Amino acid sequence: MSSRSRTLSLILLLIMLAGCAAPAAPPASRPESAPGLPSAPSGYDTPVQPDAPWPLFRRDRRNTGAAPLPADYQGDPPWSFRTGKGIFSTPVIDAAGNVYVGSADHIFYALSPDGRVKWTYPTGEIIDSAAVLTRPGLIGADTTVVIPSGDGYLHAVSMSGRAPIWQFDANTAQRDSYNNWWEGNVTIGFDGTLYAGNTNFNYYAVTPQGALDWVYETGANAWSIAGIGDDGTLFWGSNDTFIHAVDPAGKGRWTKRTLGFIAASAAIGKDGTIYIGSFDSYLYALDPATGKTRWRFKTTDHIYASVALGESPDGTHTVYLASADGILYALNAATGALHWTYDAGDPIRSSPVLGAGPTGEGGAIVYFGAGNGKLYALDAAIGARRWSFDTTPADPELRDRNDLNASPALGPTGVAIGGETGDVWYVPYDYCLHAEDARCSVAPGEDLPADAAGFYYVTPGGTTQLSGDTPTVTPGTILTLRLLAREGGETTDAWVCNRPVGCPADALQVTADPPFPFRVEKSADGKYLHIIPDGFLEPGQDYTLHISAQTYSGGAALGNLQLGGRAAGRVEQEFTFGVTPPGEAFPLALGPDRVDAVEWTRLAAPIPPMMPSLNQIGFDYLDWIMAPVVLGEPDATGAAPAVLWAVGATRDTEGVLHVYPLSDFTLPLAGKVRGDDFILENRDFTMEVTGIPIPFNLLQMRGRLGADGRVAPGASLVADTDALSIPTFGPYLVVAGLANDWYKKLLVAGTFITRRYDDAGGANIRPEGVELAGLTLEAPTGEAAGRVVATLTQTGETPYVFAAHRPAILLVDAETDAPVWLDYHANLKTTASGDGATVELTLPAGTVLPARTDAIVILDVFPLARRPVE
Repeated sequence: MSSRSRTLSLILLLIMLAGCAAPAAPPASRPESAPGLPSAPSGYDTPVQPDAPWPLFRRDRRNTGAAPLPADYQGDPPWSFRTGKGIFSTPVIDAAGNVYVGSADHIFYALSPDGRVKWTYPTGEIIDSAAVLTRPGLIGADTTVVIPSGDGYLHAVSMSGRAPIWQFDANTAQRDSYNNWWEGNVTIGFDGTLYAGNTNFNYYAVTPQGALDWVYETGANAWSIAGIGDDGTLFWGSNDTFIHAVDPAGKGRWTKRTLGFIAASAAIGKDGTIYIGSFDSYLYALDPATGKTRWRFKTTDHIYASVALGESPDGTHTVYLASADGILYALNAATGALHWTYDAGDPIRSSPVLGAGPTGEGGAIVYFGAGNGKLYALDAAIGARRWSFDTTPADPELRDRNDLNASPALGPTGVAIGGETGDVWYVPYDYCLHAEDARCSVAPGEDLPADAAGFYYVTPGGTTQLSGDTPTVTPGTILTLRLLAREGGETTDAWVCNRPVGCPADALQVTADPPFPFRVEKSADGKYLHIIPDGFLEPGQDYTLHISAQTYSGGAALGNLQLGGRAAGRVEQEFTFGVTPPGEAFPLALGPDRVDAVEWTRLAAPIPPMMPSLNQIGFDYLDWIMAPVVLGEPDATGAAPAVLWAVGATRDTEGVLHVYPLSDFTLPLAGKVRGDDFILENRDFTMEVTGIPIPFNLLQMRGRLGADGRVAPGASLVADTDALSIPTFGPYLVVAGLANDWYKKLLVAGTFITRRYDDAGGANIRPEGVELAGLTLEAPTGEAAGRVVATLTQTGETPYVFAAHRPAILLVDAETDAPVWLDYHANLKTTASGDGATVELTLPAGTVLPARTDAIVILDVFPLARRPVE
């Protein structure tokens, strides 16, 4: 597509997105409440467990996120429980204080009030959403836990017996979609109907017996939990950019379009006003009957979190809003006027919740988690910190994976919250006011400097380093810097020039001393700079970057896309960083019957900040097995060519990692290793991420690999794609402000974890009796595809089940060992026969092969044979 066509497409899209609320439909005649429903002791008027302090995501059917629980300290200590992967779902808490939460490790956990495991319930995929605790007798005789899972099922499980009562399959009413993950938290209506959204673009109503009641089609993923009005109307948002109002029978009443995806849930005020935030960075207050805007409030980044409602007896209600700009806002519920702000310093995706002050003290406390790993408790009246508790672990592997993207839940004696580390945390009410603990802070103000105008180091996991200490990085790293502008204790919205035309020649200049070759990439919002060296930095060397940047502010906001702006000042800064000393030898080796391998896992992509909001658990859940298939000789600088082969993997019931033959991931990563440092990449290929085929221009991983197979802290990753090339969602991402120069490249930066692969999985071991019997090439032309076919035979006593593995062919330049870049996953096919198999690699028309090409035949990640193709 030409640049002119892309610009025209963007203009047409923006015109399309300017729609208003659709007309309201007449109310349904369906019964909307269950008679005789107890409301005591917690005031619930839907059939949740009656005395549970936090039975569902936002506690009640209006999604107020508020509880009357006093913050009385009982003298108990904090605790944490670690699951196998990240947690992004909100815990629910029963009457006894037991905590229930799901993890990306596919397991739903029931934890006792002191953090011990009561029981676990495995599902077939990640769990990214909060459960609901239903009233005894509604589904089962005991309280029932309804668990949404990425396996496509809602699981109704007995709280006492852990046995499934029923499982509802999203395929009961499926549309063509990328997957069927339940990522919309579950809520419950007056009559016991369960409501939840799915990534298959449907919103479902399911009876207490586990049968489909109705399904409502949206235009994209439905992550938002419905708020339920007094008349039974359901209000929720969708990634189709619409807020939907739907009657209890599943008929639409109105829709309201925003200029961004909507993950936040609708909160309903006592007067019926609908409060919901959008990725266009606005909070909307809407008329419940028509969807018309009563007022809206602009933040400086997208809104992922749901609001909390503070409702006072005198009618002076307050809305507590968290934004990915890192700021918590307190707003007048009637007018949207700003009362106060508190800047946590890193993005907030955690939905704030509201609790009462300690008995006898009065007032209210607002709780939320932030991207810096801290759980905050603020005085709800004035926005001063009452206390904060830092959940960041000492473990170096997870220390940079500390985002508290999940939302807190209030229990009888304290706050429960899950985090990116995979930990469930419990912090007693006001613990930090009563205990000496280095993890606590009781300073009322913010942790940011009162005045600042410059760039601060950001770790690959996304934490802004405010201390001013000189960071130390490994030789293969990428450096990310964040522009922070503060004046008089307030954060101002500032960025470097990020428009496609008209940036002055001196708008951004970066030089290095001592010099090294690098390129500078801006984030789409102009608030982050990525310094990407062309190769390895010198071990033990200190470097200074000289940065000269014109900053901008103001301008026009079109959703989360910033247009124009005025010059706000110039930053002249020196930024110094150090490089670690030389490491050891590269720890992975090739052998005749075994190859060293690592598991690659826990991908995080925190920059730009919208990426975790779009796909936080979709990155964290990934498991790959990676092993070298080429290790060349070092050159004069000590750098040697290397090619690693990567395949998708899954764990068995014993926790052992095996190749997953149906995985979307099969690809080479090629580059250089120098000692134990590496820079590896793939270019110009398509890879499916949570089912969406994304055409990558570049995927590059950098780090230092230890002898134990663990990558050192600071491992970095960068990837980019043409924003408009992403199927379905590309235009939305442009309007969301995720593309450099408004509509061009989407660039993502992050980090990952590796560990030594367990040989018990077998992916790195030569299979007994399997041999390469033949290799043929049919060369491609400019008009016709070609192919390489490998014939495999097996003579071992134990049959090799090819369908349970991932055979492959990789083509490399025989002279340089550089791979032939193509989409290997899409172009590989294996056909098993009685005594072997054929592996076929299609070479798309126009594929150019090196003058001398070798084929490496790979079984899982073990390089079985290397032969020339002619």
